[in-house]
Amino acid sequence: MLSFYAGRLPTVELNTTYYGPPSETAVAGWQAAVPDRFLFAVKAHRRIAHNRRPDDARQALEAFVRVVDGLGERCGPVLFQVPRTGRYVPGRIESLLPYLPPGWRVAFQFRHPSWRDSPILDTLVRMGAAVCHADGEPEPGFAPSGPFIYLRFRRDAYSPQRLAMWSRRIVAYLAEGRDVFAYFKHETRGPEYAERLVRHVRSANRRYNPGNFPIGGELNGPVHVAGRDQLRDGGHPDPDVSGDRGP
Repeated sequence: MLSFYAGRLPTVELNTTYYGPPSETAVAGWQAAVPDRFLFAVKAHRRIAHNRRPDDARQALEAFVRVVDGLGERCGPVLFQVPRTGRYVPGRIESLLPYLPPGWRVAFQFRHPSWRDSPILDTLVRMGAAVCHADGEPEPGFAPSGPFIYLRFRRDAYSPQRLAMWSRRIVAYLAEGRDVFAYFKHETRGPEYAERLVRHVRSANRRYNPGNFPIGGELNGPVHVAGRDQLRDGGHPDPDVSGDRGP
């Protein structure tokens, strides 16, 4: 099923890595099921961003690095998600930053309003990280920021009008030279929404920025839009889960 999905869309957000490290067999299965340019966005294990003890968080990060390295060139952005109850504590996230491997595309999602008044945004942008925006969540976080854009679409449903609105924003980000990674939470309709959004982006590109940048061919240009799958150990979307789940 993953191979069928990868034939339609260029990326997927791995949610299973948030709960625990996958086996080497699972990672190898994922790689074998997708084409060369397919990218896995990887959610960091919750022990990293949730942990209040810096030493424990660093140990969890070291273990997580091995998972990401196993994906090789198919690894896309890495998302660190702070819990909804996680207030800003000076130094907690900052203490992890020196331990992030160079070359990673890193994004952070903050889900408590206390982060809005923190200095973390400037710190992350200076180090080349992106700040994720989660459309439809009670606390969507900062406006999309950073050298690339990471969007998570979390509303129950997306009308054609809303997708068209987001496509115009995406075209503006692309015109600024920033790649866009966008993921829908919907395990059933996510691929459909993703394909619709890509069509809207193509149309908006022709209208607002004709010829300014590529979105094309195999969807391997700067737009990476997908649904979000929950992958189990065999490397396939979980058929026993209906609807949407996961943070």
